[in-house]
Amino acid sequence: MYLTIYLSLFFLSLYLLGLLIRRVYFFRDQARMLQESRPGGRVIARVEEVGPGSVKKFWLICQKYRLDAFLINYQGTFHAYVNRCRHMTTPLDFVRYQFFTEDGSRLVCLTHGALYEPASGLCVEGPCKGLSLYRLPVLVDRGQVLVDCPPGDFSFLAE
Repeated sequence: MYLTIYLSLFFLSLYLLGLLIRRVYFFRDQARMLQESRPGGRVIARVEEVGPGSVKKFWLICQKYRLDAFLINYQGTFHAYVNRCRHMTTPLDFVRYQFFTEDGSRLVCLTHGALYEPASGLCVEGPCKGLSLYRLPVLVDRGQVLVDCPPGDFSFLAE
């Protein structure tokens, strides 16, 4: 019986330690985001760093949630989306750092093959057909690409 109590306390303390570490990382990331932000959003990249057909992964802290996201340059226009498939809660690049199909015409979810229009985020093929990726506001200012948090409640997007 004592063994069960000691093991329970041990695992409870490990759990609490994990929560503490996660919270410390969150506050560190929040401070970093504030340093990298200015009016209009967080500076994600310089315009020349993300050429046509390129992708850059990043994260935002919006309200009390950390959102993993990606920025694409599709035909010279920048778009940013939350990195989460609309069919399942997996990232689009589940296995590797690849968001576009081989011909570069569509965004693809590598988990189950759903295809999305890069300019709108609309799912055009797969189990999520008709739904759209969650779009993030993008602003290009003084040669930098800024991405901001979306308005409204989006707690459903949290990790």
